[in-house]
Amino acid sequence: MSNGNIYFVGTDIGTQGTKTVLVDLQGKIVASSSAEYDVLTPKPLWAEQWPDVWFDAVCRTIRSAVEKSQVPKERIKGLTISGLYGGSGIPCDADMNPLRPCLIWMDRRATKEVEWVRKNIGEDRIFDITGNFIDSYYGYTKILWIKNNEPDTWKRIKWLMTPYAYCTYKLTGSISMDYCSAGNIGGIFDIHKKDFSDELLNAMEIPRDFFPKLSDSSDVVGHITAEGAKLTGLMEGTPACAGGVDAAVSTLSAGAFDEGNHVAMMGTSMCWGFIHDGQRLSKQLISMPHVANSKEKVYSFAGAATCGAVIKWFRDEFGHLEKAMGNLLDVDAYALLDKEAAKIPAGSDGLVILPYFMGERAPIWNVNARANIYGLTLYHTKAHIFNALMEAVSYALRHCISSGAETGMKLDGELLMVGGATKSPLWKSILADVTQYPVKCVVGGGEAAYGDAFLAAVGVGAIKDFEKIKDWLSFEDPVVPSTGNKELYDKYFEKYLEIYEALKGTMNDFAKI
Repeated sequence: MSNGNIYFVGTDIGTQGTKTVLVDLQGKIVASSSAEYDVLTPKPLWAEQWPDVWFDAVCRTIRSAVEKSQVPKERIKGLTISGLYGGSGIPCDADMNPLRPCLIWMDRRATKEVEWVRKNIGEDRIFDITGNFIDSYYGYTKILWIKNNEPDTWKRIKWLMTPYAYCTYKLTGSISMDYCSAGNIGGIFDIHKKDFSDELLNAMEIPRDFFPKLSDSSDVVGHITAEGAKLTGLMEGTPACAGGVDAAVSTLSAGAFDEGNHVAMMGTSMCWGFIHDGQRLSKQLISMPHVANSKEKVYSFAGAATCGAVIKWFRDEFGHLEKAMGNLLDVDAYALLDKEAAKIPAGSDGLVILPYFMGERAPIWNVNARANIYGLTLYHTKAHIFNALMEAVSYALRHCISSGAETGMKLDGELLMVGGATKSPLWKSILADVTQYPVKCVVGGGEAAYGDAFLAAVGVGAIKDFEKIKDWLSFEDPVVPSTGNKELYDKYFEKYLEIYEALKGTMNDFAKI
């Protein structure tokens, strides 16, 4: 620990785990901690979580990181918590007691509500006001589902809280909401006025009072209470900032806040997005205020609903041997799976997988989309399928980039990348080969928790300018695309798109059975 240095805590609540980092004023991570948990899936395509699971992970990882660092708590000057897109938000009563699990972004149950909005308001009006589309991914359709299906819960709702704002409240007693998460709710937020739309709230009969006053992501919204200090090991009175949606915070953590900067966040899901001034809105993309300069900058993205989730699914369901060997040899099971997959040629000997394990959002917007393995033969091995899964997510990323390019945005020549996939040299090379972009990764992986720590430093005034995050960052050497695989992957990507188009009707029909 440098004499006289000050520190900041960043915590990100992910879909399947929470991570905390403790960072000094020069951007060095001095300690980190993480905790895993599962998503509740009571029915196919349903996905929800009780908020106390998140809060427990937040407290445990902050306390662990603080203890590991041995930093005196009086030198920790700020905290920011970000998180997964909380969909419906956590319905809370007047005493801030959660009334039901939060319907997270992955939940796709609100199909009837989608049709109601499409029929009664229309895609064009929703898009003109919000810059977004009509889909069960969005929080406003999930909110309508609660209204239509759980009237007793609806009557008792006082607040709809994001996962991270709820945890911030539990630590500070202050109620907040950031512009970024408000915009991510979709069809009730005016992307141009940066406020909720009275017209759309009234049309859907959703009370404005459900949502707290809006703040910038770096605004100090509360201070750690005596009870919060006991739970986390932080000092009572430590400032806490509003935070933001993890995809946007991850984008900031890679140093992206200028026009054309584009970043792939490779977590449980994949979010590829770029920064602009609001002139590049598209129905194929999801748009919200950015966490840096929320009033001026817009973050637009497309993505894959399952990215790291399918790799984890494969490890858990088919990688029992690798997990056992990994425990015995103290080696990561993913590294063992990578080692076998590295022997497989580009294209996985004729396998193409559609990675639609939980429907799909932008750019195809199809809740009925399903995963598919095309080309499977008796020749293929477990390693082939694992390799093809990494290629599948890479094709999905290329599809996202194509959709962004269609807005006319001139994208930077390098693809910035953060998240778990950056730990795999094999996957990074596949991503570069498929997209034909050099893949440039932040040393240490970047990720939202790091961006949170930076937001805390800005929020308390220790750093004056968002551009200063560039002083925090160092990058690995870019992974350059192999020209030898370009022609093959161009053909495979074309077939990837064709397979989906050929099966789309069947997928939609099958969902009705």
